[in-house]
Amino acid sequence: TPTPSAGDSKISLAASSTVYTYHCLCSHLLLATTTPLPSLPQRQHCISKAYIMPLPPPPSPQQKPGSRPHAHRHSPSGQGLQDDSHYGLLISTFLQREPEIVTSESGFEKRYLQRCGRCNLIVGYQLDWAQFPDQMGEGTNAGMDVKLGRREDVVFLLPGALMTTRDMVLG
Repeated sequence: TPTPSAGDSKISLAASSTVYTYHCLCSHLLLATTTPLPSLPQRQHCISKAYIMPLPPPPSPQQKPGSRPHAHRHSPSGQGLQDDSHYGLLISTFLQREPEIVTSESGFEKRYLQRCGRCNLIVGYQLDWAQFPDQMGEGTNAGMDVKLGRREDVVFLLPGALMTTRDMVLG
């Protein structure tokens, strides 16, 4: 009988209805997602190789209590829509008020740091819309829909800052 390849197991894990939970190194619960972090895409041209996790849109006033917001939005790379089967939430992080300017291969990045709610460790970040010029209203609809400030539909998670609940329990 054929054995499944590593790629097959990632696909089946990514499609499962299991909720994966992740903790800070201090053991504080920070993240719940239906997609395990290793199955998420990673930033390729960044030294941190951060995981790219889509976030749900904020609830709309018309949304019924208990219903799930639609996850139809553009991917961080601007290529197509996100898969509606993924759902991820930051549970107990706080956003640093002032952005940090970081030197990157392509120049500078404006990062809004996400920190652990207990120990203050940086566990991820969000980028400014200025980092995504192809999605800022340039081109066909120039000036019509310019987005400013922090991009709230995606978070970049630092691989060494989180551990699974299983790893935390097993030590």
